[in-house]
Amino acid sequence: MTRPRITEETADRVAALWDREAEGLLRYTTVITNNAGEAGDLVSRAFEAAAEAWATVGSRDPDAQRAWLRRTCRNMWIDGIRRAENLSRLQPELAERYHRAVLGPADLTLLRLATDHCIRVINSLPPARRRVAVLYFLEEYPPPIIARLLEIAPSGVRKHVAEARRRLQEELRPFVDDRHEARTALRREASA
Repeated sequence: MTRPRITEETADRVAALWDREAEGLLRYTTVITNNAGEAGDLVSRAFEAAAEAWATVGSRDPDAQRAWLRRTCRNMWIDGIRRAENLSRLQPELAERYHRAVLGPADLTLLRLATDHCIRVINSLPPARRRVAVLYFLEEYPPPIIARLLEIAPSGVRKHVAEARRRLQEELRPFVDDRHEARTALRREASA
């Protein structure tokens, strides 16, 4: 999922915040995680979150911004621990579903065909629905921003997204069904 675009002014302000807070935040996260690599990742993700939430974070005084960054790092770290614990508790066959599958040449070819077909379906939609579908599915903008960009009601965006999704599901069903049938056959062979 791509992140929402930020303005140059916001990027400059986040860069200034980075210059002021990154070193101290890295020390803080290194202490709580006891892992320099994980600490650096948390710091980067916290600044990305700050850029995305700049309307809220930017209006705070420097001490409140520092507190926001630390709280965000701590919460991200705790979320990571919870995810790891939850995944380790799953039965092995369920845990397999949560790991990325290794795609072979046939899978990649099928995915490319499905992607090409998906683009053709989106391009065949009526103009207003196509604009919404491109912003939502390809550019990954959230509905409120699409509504503002296209100057339409949020309910209109939701309706266009629902109809485009229905059409895509309908059109891509053969690709999904073929892949599901192939995997089912492989599992049957492996268990026999």
